[in-house]
Amino acid sequence: MTRAGHSRVTGVVRLVLAVWLMGAAVRTLADPQGAVAEQGLSMNVLLPLAGLSFAVGAFLLTGFMTRVMGLVLVGMGVWQVASFGLAVAPTVLALVGAYLALRGGGAWAMDIYVQKMQDRVRQRALN
Repeated sequence: MTRAGHSRVTGVVRLVLAVWLMGAAVRTLADPQGAVAEQGLSMNVLLPLAGLSFAVGAFLLTGFMTRVMGLVLVGMGVWQVASFGLAVAPTVLALVGAYLALRGGGAWAMDIYVQKMQDRVRQRALN
């Protein structure tokens, strides 16, 4: 597989994760009482976690600061596992976060364009 193919796979992973994070957050924020009953977490934990998930999802959807958001996802996943025990969703969250922190945003990420703009500014400063 070519480098461009990997970049597209990473881009798709980033976009799917962003939509999943934002969808889960909207579902939780739309019906917090139902989410408390379903997930068994207190409202004091659930609402800030949903807000953070939505914000990280929005950053990932645009592909802006993807590596930093990957680190935030690792932190969220590790915190959830440490606080509430081993579960599939937080483990996957941490693993995909680590993948994005290492690989970047992939195709269609705003990070690519920001980097190109910074490179042009540095090149002009050298001339």
